[in-house]
Amino acid sequence: MNFSNNWVVPVLKDFTKLVSDDQRYFCIGSVSLLSFTKEFYNREIKDIDIICDVLNFEIIRNGLKKFGYKQYTFINKKFPFYKQLFKLSKSKYFRFEKNGRNLEIMTSDFGHSKNEISIEMYPKVAFNFPSIGVIDSSFNGSHFKAVSPETLYCIYSFGLKTWGRFTRTKIDQRKNDLKQLEKIINKNKLKQIASNIFLKIGPLKVKIPANFIL
Repeated sequence: MNFSNNWVVPVLKDFTKLVSDDQRYFCIGSVSLLSFTKEFYNREIKDIDIICDVLNFEIIRNGLKKFGYKQYTFINKKFPFYKQLFKLSKSKYFRFEKNGRNLEIMTSDFGHSKNEISIEMYPKVAFNFPSIGVIDSSFNGSHFKAVSPETLYCIYSFGLKTWGRFTRTKIDQRKNDLKQLEKIINKNKLKQIASNIFLKIGPLKVKIPANFIL
């Protein structure tokens, strides 16, 4: 089945126009996935998912509003720990909507390390991975930063084996996404990234066993 995801490019360009050279961010989810697999795999993109360093994010948020985007949140009652997350919905979990199209941005303090990126997914729960896991990519001529295929594979795999056991929506799609990524991942890079992923809960930092991800 063919899907037209033409709406993605103008929305991505609106975002990247506002991003300074030193602003740290990356795309995840379907936009990142299809930017790597577009030659042989296609599916509908329902929204654009971006994780952005909290530093200077006000510039991006205000700029999107000037471009005509309405600000909401993507947190809803289906989320685990909904009540706790909703308290941060206006300062961390953003949905920008324009003409029925959604740009979803989660902000986080990426940390000061040049070798590692720390992403606070939930309050006091962070996912740390090597900074080499963010690369340049493009979708239909629009250029942006994205997690690498290997990093995306780790995120999808870890998600299926953890919160995926409780949130059963789109399980078949997520499994199929993994199968498509398997066709293009560099196995050596995958092992390197998977061997250096940590989960930080409060002050406790725990290395996730690579065989749990792979």
